[in-house]
This record gives sequence, structure tokens and C-alpha cells, in this order.
Amino acid sequence: MRIGKFGFVNNFLPYYKLERDGKYEILENTPRRLAEMFEKGELCYAPIPTYELIKKGYEPKRFCVASDGEVYSVIVVSKKKRLDDAPIAMTSHSMTSVNMIRIIKREKGLLNDLIVLNGKLEEMLQSFDHALVIGDEAIKARMRYRVLMDLGEEWKDLTGLPAVFGVAVSRVDGIDEEVIESLRWGKKNVEEIVKVASEKFRLPEEFLFHYFSSLIHELGQKERKSVEVFKEMCYENRLL
Repeated sequence: MRIGKFGFVNNFLPYYKLERDGKYEILENTPRRLAEMFEKGELCYAPIPTYELIKKGYEPKRFCVASDGEVYSVIVVSKKKRLDDAPIAMTSHSMTSVNMIRIIKREKGLLNDLIVLNGKLEEMLQSFDHALVIGDEAIKARMRYRVLMDLGEEWKDLTGLPAVFGVAVSRVDGIDEEVIESLRWGKKNVEEIVKVASEKFRLPEEFLFHYFSSLIHELGQKERKSVEVFKEMCYENRLL
């Protein structure tokens, strides 16, 4: 059976043991691409953008990618020192982040035009001063550019709830339980995983300890509430 995995550091710890055990064929891709693959029946299990979960009416599983405050890897970076009214280029890899910042823009009264592009960060910043990026690209961008907005932090300030960026969906019973089991094993063996991740992604161990501890991977009551609030606000803002 083939299951999906975000091709980012944020899925490394929860999937570490599952990949090592070798029971499943695990395919890495962007959140948006995983949603497309799941819809086409190419995957029997995958985390997908929360926006796609809501849009398609899928039943959420327990595994998720969320943060209760700063997420560090869903951010607006800039060549400037502050966020002015200039347009913000946005990655097309996750429609959750794109629509979340659309909501934040309206709620905060920001005047920036929001432009969805397919290019990488460097390409976006050739034409725009500000850019919304996700995943590993965002983590590396933090080291080169000024961070003007962290969507995990912005969502917490706006709603008082964790920001849920991705939620797992499945056509097969039992896989979600195995992913959660792998996640819990990973938390107990985080030192081993941080060392491997540091070498693989060329990131400092100190940062990875902090990053892994900031992520939420089990969909609890607050996270489910946040998904409902996101759904309501998407409808209110005519994003669904």
C-alpha cells in the first residue's frame, strides 16, 4: 500500500519509525500534490492541506500538522525591514496557507495584494518584496531574510486556537493508528531522530529540538475546533 508524506522536515519525526519498518511504500510530495494523488486513488493514506479536507468533505484522521503559536515553517519573509502595502507573492504548494493569509489580511485590514505563484522563493523575490513560503524552504529562508509574519502565531492571535495546516485522510483502516504509534515512538527517541535529521537536512540540532517540540501531530479537541473555525471563516470570506 502507498501512503503519502509531506516532503518537509515537519513530517520527519512522526514518519521516522514507520519508514524504517518498511511496511508501506511512502511517497513524499507537497501538501497540494498529495491531495491530488489521494483524490485520484494513487494513495490510500496521506496528510493533505486542511483547506482541501474541508473542500472535499473528507473525514479527518488523528494525524495532523499544526502548531499552537509560532510554526516557524509557514512564514512571510521579505527583503524589507517591515511589512508595507506591497504585494505578497504566495507559494501554490498548500492552499491552507494561502487561504489562511487571505483571512488574516481581511481581519487585520491589510492592503497587500496576494499573488499565488508556482516559483520558488528566490524566483518570487525577484519580482516581489514579500513572499509566503512553507516547509523546508521557509526554514532556510529564515536564515537569509527578515520574517515579517508567522502564520501559526497570526492564527493563534486571531482565533485563540492552534493553526492546523494539514490533516490526514485515509481509505484504509489501521494506518492512522500506525502513524500515531510511530509519532509517539519518535517523541520518546527524539535525540536519535534529531541527529539523523540534522545530517539529512543540514540544520542545527538545537533548532530541530525546538522545531519538533513546537509541532502538534495529533488532532485534539482544540485542533478540531480550529478546523471548524477555519471552515466558517473560509465561507465568510467566500473562499469556499
